[in-house]
Amino acid sequence: MGEAKARGSTADRVAGALTRGAGRQAPVMHCNACQAALPDVSQLDTGALQGIELAFKAHCQACDQDTWAVRGESAAVRAFYAALEKSVGQKVLLGTVKARPQG
Repeated sequence: MGEAKARGSTADRVAGALTRGAGRQAPVMHCNACQAALPDVSQLDTGALQGIELAFKAHCQACDQDTWAVRGESAAVRAFYAALEKSVGQKVLLGTVKARPQG
């Protein structure tokens, strides 16, 4: 039996992923290019992206660059960034984000 099947049916896994992602605040993000604070962070629908739990995007007004934050299985995150690089036709800068403080 495969690892995914051991975690439950597809419907159960999808419901669990939606529950884990629901109501989460966007992370604190800074531009990967110029490090400016990015106040307008949008959460993306990841329902069709197998292995991706959460994804966020923000556009930097200071340098006109997009910054992405993606969380999920390592292989799925690597595939997401590879597809992103292919779509924009250039290397994507990778960075890290911290969860927004509660309170």
